[in-house]
Amino acid sequence: MTDLAAQPPDAAIGTLAEVLRDNAESAPDAIAFRFLPPGHTPGERGEALTRAELDLRARTIAAALQRAGGEKARVLLVLPPGPDFLAGFAGCVYAGAVAVPCSPDVSTDAAGRLLAVAADAEVTVVLTTDVLAPALRDRWDPAAAPPVTWLTVDAPDEDQAWQWVPPEVAGDDPALLQYTSGSTGRPKGVAVSVGNLSAQIANFRALTGLPPGGNVVCWMSPLHALGLGQLLLAQLVGGEAVLMTPEDFVADPFRWLAAISATPGPVFSGGPNFAYEQCVKSIGEDRRAGLDLSGWAVALIGGERVQEATLDRFARAFGPAGFRRSALFPAYGLTETMQIVVGKREPASLGVVLDAAALERGRAEPVPPGTAVRTQELVGCGGAGPFGRVLVVDPGSRTECAAGRVGEVWVSGPVVCQGYWNRPAETAETFGGTLANGDGPFVRTGDLAFFHGTDLVLCGRLKELIIISGRNLHPQDVEEAVRRVEPALATRPGAAFSVDAPDGERLVVVQAVAPGDTAAGPDVLAERIRLGVTSAHGVDVHDVVLVEPAAIARTQSGKVRRRGTRDAYLEGSLVPVGRSTAAAAAPDVAPSAAGGLLLALPAEARVPAVTTELRRRIATLLGVDPATLPDDRPLIGLGLESVRMIKLRHEVEHGYGVSLPMAEFLRATLADLAAAVLRELTGPSS
Repeated sequence: MTDLAAQPPDAAIGTLAEVLRDNAESAPDAIAFRFLPPGHTPGERGEALTRAELDLRARTIAAALQRAGGEKARVLLVLPPGPDFLAGFAGCVYAGAVAVPCSPDVSTDAAGRLLAVAADAEVTVVLTTDVLAPALRDRWDPAAAPPVTWLTVDAPDEDQAWQWVPPEVAGDDPALLQYTSGSTGRPKGVAVSVGNLSAQIANFRALTGLPPGGNVVCWMSPLHALGLGQLLLAQLVGGEAVLMTPEDFVADPFRWLAAISATPGPVFSGGPNFAYEQCVKSIGEDRRAGLDLSGWAVALIGGERVQEATLDRFARAFGPAGFRRSALFPAYGLTETMQIVVGKREPASLGVVLDAAALERGRAEPVPPGTAVRTQELVGCGGAGPFGRVLVVDPGSRTECAAGRVGEVWVSGPVVCQGYWNRPAETAETFGGTLANGDGPFVRTGDLAFFHGTDLVLCGRLKELIIISGRNLHPQDVEEAVRRVEPALATRPGAAFSVDAPDGERLVVVQAVAPGDTAAGPDVLAERIRLGVTSAHGVDVHDVVLVEPAAIARTQSGKVRRRGTRDAYLEGSLVPVGRSTAAAAAPDVAPSAAGGLLLALPAEARVPAVTTELRRRIATLLGVDPATLPDDRPLIGLGLESVRMIKLRHEVEHGYGVSLPMAEFLRATLADLAAAVLRELTGPSS
C-alpha cells in the first residue's frame, strides 16, 4: 500500500488510546457513552458507560486479544451497535490490533459477505457476543474464511485487565479496516492508520469548533465511518456521546431531536439532507413545542447533495424550539478520508444560484436575481481543515482549476487513509494522483466541484455524469426535478443514471414510492415524472420505473447507491409498481388486492390467513422454513434486523395498503403484527 500517512500523530492530540486513557484518569465517573435501546421512548436515559468502565472493559478485551496473538493482527468485530461494539473497538485500539467492523447480521443471506470480508482482511480473531457466536460459528466455512480464535465480550473477567501491556505503535501502523459497500464476492477495505485516526478526529474537531466538554448525539451506525467518527469526536473533546439506532430514527425522527433536546449543550449532531427533510415532514407543531434545541451548536449536514430549501424549511419549523440557523454546518467527506475534510461554520449564506446551462459546460456562473435563464442552486461546504489540503483539479491536464471552473476534488494530508487493503493497483489509481508539476500524492475522489470564493461547492460525481446529446447532466439535478413533480417524493429515495444504447446514452429514472404518495395511479405518476424531467432539462427520459423503497440500493447511512440501482435495473431484478417509457403508453394498473381479499374472508378466518401470509414473507426474508417461526417471539429476535425489517415493513405496506410505524415492527411478535394489520384494515373493534 502507498504510505500516505506515515506522519506521527499530532503531539497535542495523541493516539486514540491515549485520549481514552487520559479521559478515564482525569474524570473516571463522567459518562463516555450512553446508548438508547431500540424502540426507546423519548426521555429514556438508556444504558451508560462511564470513562472508567469503558477503560476497564477495553483493557480486559485488549489483554485477551494480546493473549490470542491479536496485537497488530486483524480482528473481526461482529458486535451490535452499543456498549459491546464500543468496548470491542476500544479494546482493539488498546491492544494495537486492527479493528475490522462488520454487520452483526449473521443470517444465511449475510454470511457470504461477512466471510468475504474476513478472508480479504485475513483476520485471525473474531470478537463477538455469546448470543451471536453459535450462529456465526455454524456459518464459518473453512473453505471461504481463515482459521480464527473466537473471543466474546460478554461478562469479561476484569481481573485480567491488569495483564494488559500498552503496545508500541507507530503513526503508520494500521488501526482500522473500513469496508465499503460492495458486492459479496469482492469487498474493499480502506486501511486507516493510527496517525490517520488521530488526524481525522482532530480535523473533525477543528472544523466543527466543538468546545471542550461538548456532547454528541448520533443515530448513524458506528459501522459507518461518519457514525464512528461522531462517537470518537465526543471523546476527543471530553464530552458524552449519545447513540441511538438508525432504525429508531427512521421509525420516528422525533426521537433524534428529543435526544438532542435532553442532552446538555453544546451539542454536535447531524445527518444527510433527507434526515432534516424527514423531521420537517413528520414532526408536527404539537411535538415541536416540547423541544428545546437551543443547545444544538453544530448541526452537520452532509453525505448527499445539500438542499438549501430543506435547510430553510428546517430552520423555520424548529426556530420556535430554539434552533439557530447559524448552527447549520454543511460538510464534505469520503470513505477514503474516513471523516469530513471540508466544513462551513456559521455561514452568512449557504446557497449560490448558477446558470444551469453554463454549469453543464463546466463553468459556475452566478445569476443575478430576476435573470431569465434556467438556474441551479447549490450549497457551499466551506474550506479544508488544518490536517487536509483540498484542490479542484482538471483531470485531463492534472492542473488546478481556476475559481468557478468545475473539476475533480483531490485531497492530501494526514487525513487521507493508507489505501485499499491488499489492492495495490486500485490504491495507485485512487490514492496516487499527482499534478502535472509532480505535486502529490492526492486521493482522487471522483467528486465534481468548484470553488466559489473560499467555499467548495459540490455539483456531482465524475463517474456518474449523464451525457445526453453532448450535454452533461448531474444525476442529483434530475432527481430534484423528480421531487418537484410530486411533493410526497421529497423523502423517498431515487436514482437517475444512463444506460448504453445503439444510438447513444439513454436516461433512466428509478424512483421509490409508497402507498398514499399520490392520488393518481402509479403509472400515471411515472408518466408525470417522465414529462416533468423532460420539461426541466430538455432531454428525453427513456424509462421511469417506480419501485418499493426497499428496492433502491443504499449504503448503511441511507445514501442512495446509484450504481447498485443501475445494476439491478440492467439485471432486470427490479419489480416495477409503475412505469412509463418514451415508447409506451401508460395503462391503468389495479392496486394490490391483498387487503381486499383478506376482508372478503369470514371474520374468524382473517387472523389465521394474515398470520400465515406474514409468516411466509418473514421466512422468505430469513431463508428459513416457515414452520420454524414462532408466533410469540419478537421479530427483531428472529434475525429481522435493519434492511430486512425495512423490507418487511414495505412488503406489508404495499401488500395490504396499510402504514405501520417502524417502532411497531421493532417491538412486535408475529401475532402482534398480524393483529396490527387487521386493526389498520378494519378499525380498532376487530
